[in-house]
Amino acid sequence: MRFLFNLSFLLLAPVVLIEKFRFDNYTLFKVLPENERQIEILQNLQDNDLRFDFWSSPGIKAEFVNIMSKPENKIDLDNFLKSNGINYEIVMSNIQEAIDKETVSPYTRGRTPSMQFDTYYNLEGINAWINDLVRTYSEVTKLVGGVSYEGREIEGFRISHGSGRKIIFLEGGLHAREWISPATVCFIANELLTSTNPETRAAARDFDWYIFPVTNPDGYVWSHTNFRMWRKNRRPIGNFFGVDLNRNWNSNWLVSGASTNPATDTYAGPGPFSEPESRSLSTYLRSLGDRIDMYLSFHSFGELLLIPFGNSTAPYANYHDAINIGRRAMGALSVRFGTLYRTGNIAEAIYLATGGSIDWVKEDLNVPLVYCYESRDRGQYGFLLPPEQILPNSQETMDSVLELIHQGRRFGYLNNSGRILSPLLWVMIVALAKLLWVYKF
Repeated sequence: MRFLFNLSFLLLAPVVLIEKFRFDNYTLFKVLPENERQIEILQNLQDNDLRFDFWSSPGIKAEFVNIMSKPENKIDLDNFLKSNGINYEIVMSNIQEAIDKETVSPYTRGRTPSMQFDTYYNLEGINAWINDLVRTYSEVTKLVGGVSYEGREIEGFRISHGSGRKIIFLEGGLHAREWISPATVCFIANELLTSTNPETRAAARDFDWYIFPVTNPDGYVWSHTNFRMWRKNRRPIGNFFGVDLNRNWNSNWLVSGASTNPATDTYAGPGPFSEPESRSLSTYLRSLGDRIDMYLSFHSFGELLLIPFGNSTAPYANYHDAINIGRRAMGALSVRFGTLYRTGNIAEAIYLATGGSIDWVKEDLNVPLVYCYESRDRGQYGFLLPPEQILPNSQETMDSVLELIHQGRRFGYLNNSGRILSPLLWVMIVALAKLLWVYKF
């Protein structure tokens, strides 16, 4: 049950504790549509039956669709899929068990090394870590990218080794339940500050890195304290709560893949930039002018690298360069653990969806290279990526970010400073050096 309190009630009434929602015996279906007719059937189910939580949306290119069902609706979903000849498998029969296995660790203030990268952290821990980075590293400056509906600042930081550099901007946590997103962003930041890898150090020096791990702070807090699967922000809309912040940006707003129903997870809001989070963050981004050379947005899940746009499969802007750069970067990502990402624009890789941050950044700010990561996995755990996959996911993503920079320069972008060796070339150099040492050549 959700409660809406006004300020006077909060001041006068005793403290009311809202019990954290549990997902005991909730089931996750991995649905495997085989043709357009089955996709249309699933789309109709998503649009018209709010009993089911679609963790991924059915689209023409969708290889699978994850649907979460309450215990009392499991048989109905099972019968519906069977009656329409749609194949599926049960990948989680009790979602609460997966939630219980997630590790959320406390952060020890004043000790930046206590930040670990095989666990999740709540907003308080992430923001405390940011403040400690500012105190520890002279090249780190605290930033505020906006404000939330509930008054929380969208906290971030800049890593800069001098003036005159172009910006690489990292946006995480726009969807609250995608915990792997802030974890990955924090890992990348830590690598830029602490790694001894020459190419990582060069990347840190050659650009100003603007890093915002959690851009939906209210929703992220709610996903930790009350409802693990929460996606939107926390603004009350009539009897419901929340707007999907990745459908609220003023780029083809409400054209495709978004809802006018505030009960849904893809509710786009009453208008473009109606939400303080998207509105204030966009204002902040616009203030950076033409200094942004690369914008990276981090989401989950599906193992995809997406480029704008979500309204059409047409090759807008520098589509061909962006795709070629992205595919090479995903090749670098696959080296470490064999994870295979697919690259494409939003509409061709998954489904039509508009009003997202990367479309607005590309269209309004004309940033040369704009990408959205849909991180691990491919529907086995979805938003509940287990702790043992957090660090591998972040490591392979870091490999690909360095390759994006390298390939971007090869294609004529990001050329405001010195060059960085390709991660693949660096691996070969290290291997050759080890070989020479072993055989004393």
